[in-house]
Amino acid sequence: MANVTQSRHAMSSYFVLFLMCLSIQTAWANPANNVTSSELKEPGHEISFPSDSATEEQLGKSEQWLKLLYFAPAWLGKDKSLVDDPRFFLSENGKIDSVIELRATLAAFRNSTPSQQQEALCKYPARRRWLEDKLKIKFTDPEPENSSDICKRYRIFKKSVHANKVSLIFSSYYPGNPGSLFGHTLLKFSKLNENGIRSSELLDYGLNHAAHPTTYNPFLYAPMGLAGFFPGFISLMPYYVKVQEYNNSESRDLWEYELNLQPSEVELALLSIFELSTHRIDYFYFDDNCSLLMLAVLDIARPSLKLVEKFNSWVIPGDTVRVVYQQPGLVSNFKFRPSNVRRYLSLEDKLSKTERDSLNKLIRAKKNGSFSASDVSTLTPVEQMHVLDTLLEYIDADEQLAGTKEPEKWKTERPELLKLRAQLGIASTPNEVPAPKLEAPHEAFPPTRLTAGGIAVVTPNTSPQLGTLLGWRPALHTLDNPLAGMGADLGVAFFNLEFLLRKNKIWLREFTPLGIETIPIDQPHFNSKSWHFSLGYRQRCFAGCGQTSLSGGLGRAWSIGLKNSRIAARVDVKAGDDQSSGLFTEPGVSTLLNIPMNGDIRWITKLSLSKSIPLKTSGQWYREARTSFVMRPISNFEFDFTASISNDEAQYFTRGSWYF
Repeated sequence: MANVTQSRHAMSSYFVLFLMCLSIQTAWANPANNVTSSELKEPGHEISFPSDSATEEQLGKSEQWLKLLYFAPAWLGKDKSLVDDPRFFLSENGKIDSVIELRATLAAFRNSTPSQQQEALCKYPARRRWLEDKLKIKFTDPEPENSSDICKRYRIFKKSVHANKVSLIFSSYYPGNPGSLFGHTLLKFSKLNENGIRSSELLDYGLNHAAHPTTYNPFLYAPMGLAGFFPGFISLMPYYVKVQEYNNSESRDLWEYELNLQPSEVELALLSIFELSTHRIDYFYFDDNCSLLMLAVLDIARPSLKLVEKFNSWVIPGDTVRVVYQQPGLVSNFKFRPSNVRRYLSLEDKLSKTERDSLNKLIRAKKNGSFSASDVSTLTPVEQMHVLDTLLEYIDADEQLAGTKEPEKWKTERPELLKLRAQLGIASTPNEVPAPKLEAPHEAFPPTRLTAGGIAVVTPNTSPQLGTLLGWRPALHTLDNPLAGMGADLGVAFFNLEFLLRKNKIWLREFTPLGIETIPIDQPHFNSKSWHFSLGYRQRCFAGCGQTSLSGGLGRAWSIGLKNSRIAARVDVKAGDDQSSGLFTEPGVSTLLNIPMNGDIRWITKLSLSKSIPLKTSGQWYREARTSFVMRPISNFEFDFTASISNDEAQYFTRGSWYF
């Protein structure tokens, strides 16, 4: 493993079991020719400028120089660069010593043969720009037409990549892929004219950072991803590629935050991206990930932001958006780009009853093999326009059409529908899809929480038992939290810990390394699956009934008429080790009622019936009911009031949680 602060990554590796930020990497073609300080001994076109040891010491420890080297805070020991590829540095100790690296850079720029000097100037344009500004000098190019690979690539880069604006992009949470449960962030670089107008969004560039797995063995994939055994590379590609991938192929919404960076700051960031383009950064799924690199690039553009320093442990994409959004004066505007499914649902919701009946008839006819586009001929031209526009959007969403992908189920019908739509000669009404405020990532509260509360337990023929609850959870938000920033249908919890204090003793009440629960509701002509997965330990009753188990469930969820409210029904199974009866399996059924009253108040109730079947003893039925009322009266603080009944035991507790 590369030299990354071990304590930092050891900590973060305990806090993730699923992968994040998996996407296609298209880094530049070939590694640059490396120029080391040992190769730069021959005197060449030396440049005279005021420099001495004290000046070099000061510059080598300056904030922006550290950012250009991608230095980041470490929990223990000296700060180090995030870059793990030794070819990125001119000094053998450049990863840990910024002053030595600065001196090696100056030597490469002035004390070498013309060819070596030119290659160093091509390879490190961001360092060159910064040193020229700080030292008030101008490095000359001894071989402007140098034919080395690095100089060729730099000339192509300068000619093709231009931008004066940058935006932070957040791709929404995606339950369909465990690696995207946290969402994903990237940067978009745009070129605006003197009137502030973008010529074409297709000409924008998207900066992505992704892991390059060296194996897909299911027994090795997650552990290697946790431990940083997969190299990570950045890629710069046309932004529409990412739109096709996220908006269309994966039906994910995109949130774009335009940043108030000066053109000179954006240019320096791009030059640094070129320096990093072929060098690896070992990918740790919970800290050295896609989001941390985006923050590091923004810090290079404007070091005073200190964004990387705000995340000394785990780095969650959605949380980085919140932090960036809260920087005074940094975000000038944000834009919402709906997914293909959301675009379809927006059109479907605007249909009249006659139009909706016609749409449903066409889709049913396709499923029955009796489709005929002429079925819309009885409608007025405007009604036909509404139905055809909605049906075409449905086909695109249903088949996840992106780029040059052609439909399969609607292979013959889609061209016919497009022809019929064109014959109408009516311009479509713009499909304005409002941004769902409750799902905006910048509206979320921090992911880490501390919890304290009290519990009372009542069983037949015994007096109530009282205790104190203490808990900690590093990430993220669950279905019993207010839904601001997450939406109503997804809950993810990592390493939830809760302890019970009673009579000067402490017991472990719950330890859940991973818990995921999704309750997406069925939409017109789109059926969704509600599922949950949990791995961990918990006391099933007040004391003496600990279980270590793996559990899961699958079912469906439906809307109950109230906005964002839903009910789910699932078939469940659990297996593990019980404190009293040993190894067991436990099939069952459950139902979940989730009613968010607004962004800060939520009521959730769960009923379940299951039978535990131990290997060595007789089985036992469990009837459980749990209801919670959760509210967030002020920012970052939450109360929940919960009542739970399991067979003959009733538990009542209230807790306060502080998020940070």
